[in-house]
Amino acid sequence: MATIRVDRWPITVQLHPAEYLPGWLMRVGCRYQLTPIQILRELRVPRSPTGYHLVLEHLSLHARWIAAHLGVPAGDLRAALWGRPIDAAAARYLVHHRHIRPDRGGSRFCARCLAEPDPWWHAGWANPLLPLCVRHQVYLQSTCEGCGQVPWTGTAWMSALAPPWQCPQRHAREPQRPGRVRPFCRYDLRDAAVLAAPAKLCHAQQNLIEFAALADLQPSRQLRYGTTDMPITEVLDELCRRFVDTIGSPVRGPGDRPGQSEQGDPPARQNWHATRWPFQAGSQPASL
Repeated sequence: MATIRVDRWPITVQLHPAEYLPGWLMRVGCRYQLTPIQILRELRVPRSPTGYHLVLEHLSLHARWIAAHLGVPAGDLRAALWGRPIDAAAARYLVHHRHIRPDRGGSRFCARCLAEPDPWWHAGWANPLLPLCVRHQVYLQSTCEGCGQVPWTGTAWMSALAPPWQCPQRHAREPQRPGRVRPFCRYDLRDAAVLAAPAKLCHAQQNLIEFAALADLQPSRQLRYGTTDMPITEVLDELCRRFVDTIGSPVRGPGDRPGQSEQGDPPARQNWHATRWPFQAGSQPASL
């Protein structure tokens, strides 16, 4: 009797536009009661990733295979791997103007988004230049209050099985017991305290995202900046600089408080009019 081989898995977990890939992989795992590393093994993806960039590399090399088996459009998976224009803009700005090599591992989070029905992790939360949830007008949280770590750092989460609102990290190592297997944190991130963000700053962040998308569509476009015509990519870099200067550098370490600038001044006391944006959200950009 012939054996019928079924390659596609029976349950499809939708990959939302702009969803954080580790979060999606964890949501798939929750449906199948498999950890992310077990999913990759079941899909016969070779080798265990030892860093977040290698997780992306594994997913990228086997994108068509993974998409076919998990039932998601291959184009959606590739788009999630490539990231959005604002992600490329942030990486370029940090490398060329701040001399910082962005680490793609780790993500902030919005406690209010995670408290909604059917929550999922947003890719924008991992962007070092975007410290706000524009939808809820709050600052994103940088660390878990249960373990003090940034979610999705390292690869310990690959062995976790947690819903989106639980911290996927393991507790920090204890110096007195270095060889002990650390338990998973599983702190309910929905309980994290939130700090309201000014509406003008949220509007500025949304404008920056939209301008990055425009620059991606029209990379050769020239815009007038004062009395000089500048490439749109250079204007985008300048807007990134202004945004960072206005909010007080969102590129933080794990222990920094959300909403705290490099000088220690709360953002509410800063001059929001210092950043002038070339266009309003949803409209065509004007000459700078």
